Amino acid sequence: MTSEFDELSTPEMEYKPLDIEVVRQMIPTYPSQKLCEMIICDRYFGCYREIAIMCMEELAQRRVGGDSFAFEKVIDDGHKTLPELNFGTSFNIRDVLQQDIKGQK
Repeated sequence: MTSEFDELSTPEMEYKPLDIEVVRQMIPTYPSQKLCEMIICDRYFGCYREIAIMCMEELAQRRVGGDSFAFEKVIDDGHKTLPELNFGTSFNIRDVLQQDIKGQK
């Protein structure tokens, strides 16, 4: 008997851990908006805290260097637009995504 998930175990879909050092090297090349999105993801999902810290440090360095990008507002506003995650017994990622899609229309 084959499962509908058998195709997920193909070699091209093999799990590859995130290489923090590669991210660290690339952060200076990312636009400020992308750095904010990475911070928002950490705040929303609670993952990759180390990357979020590196992004905040980069945004702070840019500010000290004269960049006037309002990253604090972008992060706060972006986080506020996301639906609340409720990990109770009835949590369904599809419901969360559908709420977000409806909110964007």
